[in-house]
Formats: sequence, structure tokens, C-alpha cells
Amino acid sequence: MQPVRITDDTAALERSVAAALRTIAAFQAERSAPPVRSARLRLATIYGVTRLRRRREREDAARA
Repeated sequence: MQPVRITDDTAALERSVAAALRTIAAFQAERSAPPVRSARLRLATIYGVTRLRRRREREDAARA
């Protein structure tokens, strides 16, 4: 068997992948943090209610 040669390119790629995985983990942790999660849920609720209100307004206008 031949020994595995690690080149500068391979090491750079490994560092890049590791950095990307750390960034992804940090974003996931931030998104699941209670203040961020509750804010996102609140905004989603407001958005949903606004869309429903606008749809009902359009339907009422179409009936008139």
C-alpha cells in the first residue's frame, strides 16, 4: 500500500470544509435560540394573518 500524501491543496480544502461546517452549526444554533425562534414564529404569524386578511378583502371586492 502506498502512503496517503496530503498536499497543500488537500489541507486547504479540509480547512475550508471545516470552516463551512462551523458556520452552518453557528447559524443553526442561532436560529434555534429561544429569542430568535419566538421572533420568527411571531413574524410568521403576522405574515399569515396579513395574507388571509388581504385574500378576504379581494374575495369581498370580487363579490360586490
